[in-house]
Amino acid sequence: MALTNGGGLRVLWATDGSETSRSAVPLLRYLILPSTLRLTVLSVAPHSMISGARPDPVFLTRTTPAARRRALLEAEHVAQRAISELDPSSVEVEAISKWGNPIHEILRAARADGSDLVVLGAKGHSDLRLVLLGSVSQGVVHNATRPVLIARPAADAPSQVVVGFDGSNPARRAAEFLERWNLSAAVLIRLVFVIEPFLMPDRMPSAYRRNAVENAQHIDERRLHEARFALDATARLLRNTGHRVETEVVNGPSAPVLDAAAVRHGAGLIVVGSRKPSPARHYLLGSTAEKLVRHSKASVLIVR
Repeated sequence: MALTNGGGLRVLWATDGSETSRSAVPLLRYLILPSTLRLTVLSVAPHSMISGARPDPVFLTRTTPAARRRALLEAEHVAQRAISELDPSSVEVEAISKWGNPIHEILRAARADGSDLVVLGAKGHSDLRLVLLGSVSQGVVHNATRPVLIARPAADAPSQVVVGFDGSNPARRAAEFLERWNLSAAVLIRLVFVIEPFLMPDRMPSAYRRNAVENAQHIDERRLHEARFALDATARLLRNTGHRVETEVVNGPSAPVLDAAAVRHGAGLIVVGSRKPSPARHYLLGSTAEKLVRHSKASVLIVR
């Protein structure tokens, strides 16, 4: 997607003031704010946005106007405290509070603000399946039409960023989005092209297996050549904008390989491209992006 305002990011950070939400602070402070034109900090009343709770419509309609005003004011204070902790100097900042279903309000605020990036906190890896399954984070990821960053707890900003790059249009959009970030010279972008293995049927007749193995080797050689060509072209584009870039080609299933690469290189952020959501199906279900959101130890940025 094209960035607004000459490349400066419009960022929406949704927070409930919890330790989970504060997971986003290092990434915001050191990676995102240097490229940010406008930061909107949103807190949704009356329920915690990370809890996975869905506000009961009956409860929302029966709440007294006074109670609603108090909840909205408290949510705005949460957003203000988050801004104070982040201390985003030289960036236009606004704290807002909304009332209703957290997923709907986050998505609605992102559309209204023209946000280029939505940022959410998520709990650590051990609790991730329970936290994200049916949670607000998962709901936003499934329905957003713009990039979403799911931040994991980390003491410092990552010194490396792993980008899953397979030459597809979504992967190119992810690289283009990162290209516009004003990353510190200390941050290395590592483009990782994952070649998934060619699997032969278990019951293939032996008479055909030798030919199949030879054909698979030719296919793998062609895919390796195409991977290196695509990586070199994208690396040049990123280097031309002043970024430090390294590339590698790895064999295996995409999501575990990217997660392992992030761990191996100490990268606290994985960036992947994804198609826009389809009303006919859960577009992430079973995909690399879905698996990373559920299981990765690093923060995950999904670009579309």
